[in-house]
Amino acid sequence: MFVSFLDYSKAFDKVNYWKLFNKLLDDKIDASIVRLLSYWYSKQQACVRWHGCQSQSFTIGNGTRQGGVLSPRLFARYIRDLLSEVVSSSIGCNIGGTFVNILAYADDIILMAPS
Repeated sequence: MFVSFLDYSKAFDKVNYWKLFNKLLDDKIDASIVRLLSYWYSKQQACVRWHGCQSQSFTIGNGTRQGGVLSPRLFARYIRDLLSEVVSSSIGCNIGGTFVNILAYADDIILMAPS
């Protein structure tokens, strides 16, 4: 069996908010919740502190918060279409009578294929 372990360490930083919010709306998530999330995410600011110096604040344009309670679920929704494509490829392994080709949690993904 071939196994590939993927850790998308910067994946949370690359999420396009507006694509994510449209996917949530497509899933019939209450529009007021999506509006709240869009407000929070579009108003995020950060600054960099390095060697005792601090930069001016800047707007964050992409990404979900690392360590945020919602981040794994939001990221999973963001990549659900990709995960579905892999699952439907019919390439994978039979483990104990169950067909498996991908395991994913947040930005950690395991791909499996027969040798």
